[in-house]
Amino acid sequence: MDHLNSTERIERILSNLNRRFSCSIAIEEFQDRSYSDSSLTDLLIQRISDELSGEWTTEKAYNVLRGGLIKMGISENSISMESPLDELIPRAGRRARIAQWSEQTGLELDVLKPNAILNGALVLMFFIFIPLGFGMDWFVSGVGMLVCAGGIFLLGKNARHFKMKTLGQMAEKLAWSLYLKQQKGISHVSQQSIAEEVRRALSKA
Repeated sequence: MDHLNSTERIERILSNLNRRFSCSIAIEEFQDRSYSDSSLTDLLIQRISDELSGEWTTEKAYNVLRGGLIKMGISENSISMESPLDELIPRAGRRARIAQWSEQTGLELDVLKPNAILNGALVLMFFIFIPLGFGMDWFVSGVGMLVCAGGIFLLGKNARHFKMKTLGQMAEKLAWSLYLKQQKGISHVSQQSIAEEVRRALSKA
């Protein structure tokens, strides 16, 4: 038998589906009434279909990012297209805050990069070790390349620098990447596959 869904459960379901389909369905759309599993399933299938047939714009991406920031407790008055990302998300605890932002928006926010000087030096050294292997010792060269690759990996995993300066620039880049992903995925996303993902999300929530 169907049961009424709580806001918390619907929020978990939306987070799952937004990530799966790169959508931006907001929990606010579901707060005015209660839903049974069957009615929620039908509504989500239709909303996802509408999202996939729509188009990502910079304004749409900005509104999604802005909504996430507000949910994180950041004042609406401090958020605009020109807001510096360094001020919105300070360096201390930045990676954790970006993860929280991703969770609130339902999108993977790949916006951080490693220190450019250190990363560039390791990349340069990696390629220097390749010709050295021909004239010296492949073992020594291989160890050097392995160390450089490990350093590049660690820098990437601990990246704390933003790839862009303002929230508007981030919204523009996000909208373009999601639009390309959307256009690539529309052709093979059927109503049946959407329905299956929705039912799977409900069963796990």
